[in-house]
Amino acid sequence: MARTATETTTKTATRRANAKSKDGWHFISVVYRAPSAYNLFVKEHMKTYLAEHPGKTNKDAMKHIGALWKDAPENPKCGQETKEKASKAPKRPKKVAADVSEGAEGSQDEPGSDD
Repeated sequence: MARTATETTTKTATRRANAKSKDGWHFISVVYRAPSAYNLFVKEHMKTYLAEHPGKTNKDAMKHIGALWKDAPENPKCGQETKEKASKAPKRPKKVAADVSEGAEGSQDEPGSDD
């Protein structure tokens, strides 16, 4: 049975999808969230830090700016004590194939010992 071309796979469908409508392109207007106080602080201080310290990486700059942010008057949480992080449950060690095989051998009775 021969396959028939559908409109979604034809060149005509592609042209229609890429063509302008009669009244022009319809763009979706994107509403961006307003930058936070921290975003504005970093934007302002990043330029000055990198200008004063040429050769430093952005990682070093962010560490420095983060420390400045902690005591900055623009920080809404300035002066508040930081919350302690909840302790994580200790990770169980993964069983290694060698450990499993040793445990299996130790549980078997040895043929030479009769206890």
